[in-house]
This record gives sequence, structure tokens and C-alpha cells, in this order.
Amino acid sequence: MSLKDKLAIIKNNLVSVIPVSTNITTTAESSLVSFDDMDSELDLLLKEEKNGSLLKTKINFVKDVIRFIVVLDISNSMTGTEEDIYLGLQDLINKHKDDNILLNFIAFNDDRYILLDDVAISTAKVSLISANGGTDLNGTIDYVIKEKCKSGINLLVTISDGEDTENRVQTNAVRETLISYKNSNNHFYFLGEPNFSQKPEDVYEQARKLGFSDENISVFTRKGNGNKLNFAVISDMLEELIYYGKISDSWSKPIKEHYLALTDRKC
Repeated sequence: MSLKDKLAIIKNNLVSVIPVSTNITTTAESSLVSFDDMDSELDLLLKEEKNGSLLKTKINFVKDVIRFIVVLDISNSMTGTEEDIYLGLQDLINKHKDDNILLNFIAFNDDRYILLDDVAISTAKVSLISANGGTDLNGTIDYVIKEKCKSGINLLVTISDGEDTENRVQTNAVRETLISYKNSNNHFYFLGEPNFSQKPEDVYEQARKLGFSDENISVFTRKGNGNKLNFAVISDMLEELIYYGKISDSWSKPIKEHYLALTDRKC
């Protein structure tokens, strides 16, 4: 059977190219079926069909569970975004409740709160958070990477609107940790909102110093339900990781367009 024939069958919801695991597992070793191991024609067909009917059927190149990790700033400066965060995360959970995802929700101010720890997304429950206190950004990122990204497929997204104020872990140490854990199964992203003293380029520079790659950084604005939009975009990123085993380079486009539309700053 040709690849085109297989794709046609998939689009007609008859079979899946790769068996999809229906049970949550916490096995230490997870793997991706890379496009490098497949015919380039299928890769091209998938890209062509990305906005078409193919998305109606999941083709899981990810064999095992995805650990999705939200690292969320709940310092005092995040006040006013609590409802957006709750609604956005709840929508994400509802959309992915049938997927093979372990949800981790780590909030931080001048302390750290493990709100969800490897919870199957189908059973995850979230509550409205309260924002107050300082910002232990560096220490939290360093801790989470070391604790959660040792094995398996991991999507870690940090959302913050400020710089570290606690100085428990130096920026260079976080960078060393993040870079040492970078591999094809660990996906590290940073969403930053410029505070009153920052420009958009300051957010990028801050994230770069922490070890994040330029293509995995974006500025956002809380205006116009911006934090809810963040989680809608993250939900799409999860979808791409499930469908294709990778996240597109254009992941941040909706967030950046929203930022440009509602601020007078360039990004």
C-alpha cells in the first residue's frame, strides 16, 4: 500500500498508522518515531494536510505518555490574571482529557507550590489561584527541570511577568541545567510579559540567559485575556506534539499578534 493510500485511509477515519496507547503510563523510557525514520513523502503529506481534514484523526507519533509541565509565576505582579489562568488551563484540560498526558502544575512566588504532580489529565482538577509575594523564577525552573525532565517526553512551559527577586539560584546555574537537559524529548518554552521597567527585548534577553532558545521564547500581554490565550496556544502545541512528535516554529504567532494588537511595543 502506498503512503498516499495510507493517508487516505487515515483521513477516512478507518485505521491509524501507529497504534495509540490508551492507558496512562509512567514508564521511564519514552520514544518518538521521528520523521527521519519515515519516508519524506509522508512528512510532506502531513505538512500539506496540517490545516485540512487530517487533523480530525490523531496520528500519534508519540508512543508513550507526554508529561506537560506548567511553571507559573503567581507573584504579586500577576494579580488580575488569576481568572484568565484558571479558565485557560481548564479549557486545555477539557480539550485533552482523552489524551495520554500527565499534567504537572507548579506555581511560584517567593515560595514553590506543587499543585499537580504527574496527574492524568483526565482526572486533573484546578482551582483559582491567588497571586502575591516575590518571584523565585530561577530556583523554580532549576528545580522543575531536574525533578521532571530526567526521562520521557516533556513539554515545559514557563509563564512569568518579571525577573527573579529571590536570588536562590544564579542565572548561569539555571542555564547550565537547562542546556544539560536539552534533547529531542525535552521541549522548553518561555512566555514572558515585560514588566513596567522592561522592553520586549529584555524578556528575550532574560530567557536567553536562562538557556531558552530564541525560537522557544515569546512575549505576551495580559490585556484582552492574554493569559487565557497563552493556554489556548499551549493546547495547540500539545496537539502538534501528539500528532507529529514535534512543535511547529510558528507556535507563538497568535500570542505575538495579540501582543502587537494591544500594545504599542514591537516584539
